[in-house]
Amino acid sequence: MNNKIVICEDHPIYAQGIVDFLKNHFSDIAVFSNGIEVLDYVVKNEVDILLLDLNLPEMNGIEVVQELKKRNHKIKIVIISMYNDKMLINKCKKLGVEAFCNKQVSNSELLMILNNLREGEFLIDSSIKEKNRNNFQKHLLENFEKKIKLTNREIELIELFSKGLSSKEIANQLNVSYFTVDTHKKNIFKKMNINSTVELVKFYYENF
Repeated sequence: MNNKIVICEDHPIYAQGIVDFLKNHFSDIAVFSNGIEVLDYVVKNEVDILLLDLNLPEMNGIEVVQELKKRNHKIKIVIISMYNDKMLINKCKKLGVEAFCNKQVSNSELLMILNNLREGEFLIDSSIKEKNRNNFQKHLLENFEKKIKLTNREIELIELFSKGLSSKEIANQLNVSYFTVDTHKKNIFKKMNINSTVELVKFYYENF
């Protein structure tokens, strides 16, 4: 790729590992180890992607993102961090970053995410998705005392509805009939004592 990517990571061995992999896929790579230096560089140079750690000296990653957003900078930002709790991820999403990855993300998945950054979309790696899914299921069990008893398929449908997909789109994605999706939806509504997809999505975002 001809895109210029900047990496800001204060652990040199980890940073070098990323560089060694990405140099085969990006023509121009710059590396920094603290927030102030990377902010100054990005503001003064044309950069396409910023791969940013959060725990940085002098200025942390969140502060770097906030400064770039204040300046309406168009750079695509990918957070890569060992800290990946729900509140932190949501904060980064609200700030307008394009993706959030665990530091254990595989090289191939990191490259796939870097190649699929789109304005207005928010990507997370598969390990975080799985963690969030497990937390969501755990929350249902703990807070509803197993009374709802949603199936794995029903939980999957709730997640898809929360992304704004219609029943027809979900049916196509899962390769099942519209009738099957509609039946699952009715069962979910009955179990949760709700009457609309709007209520379902509201529940998801309040509890996930």
